Amino acid sequence: MIKRAMLMRLSLLIVELTSLPLIVLASIYMLSGYQLLNPEVRIIPEPRRIHTDRFLRILTIFLAYLHAFGGAIIVAERRLRKETLRKIIEAAMITAITVLLIALLIIELAL
Repeated sequence: MIKRAMLMRLSLLIVELTSLPLIVLASIYMLSGYQLLNPEVRIIPEPRRIHTDRFLRILTIFLAYLHAFGGAIIVAERRLRKETLRKIIEAAMITAITVLLIALLIIELAL
């Protein structure tokens, strides 16, 4: 069983490592989407290819999953004092996030 302090450190590391790539990907998606709506704006070359790239979408899904996973553990560990309640809430949040990941991957890979 992993110790609480080690779990917090690992979760914080995951959140920190996924933040910057998520910001970059969100910015790219926002700029390419804006450029698709307003073709006269020239920020990114080939915005349609970037905006519809399957690899970037799957990468965004996995990074968002890891970020949410680590964030859920951090929030539960910091806010909930009772061990039993904390474990139940963590399990529920991780289950919900994992179901969302599976649903998004099924949608992504089915297209």
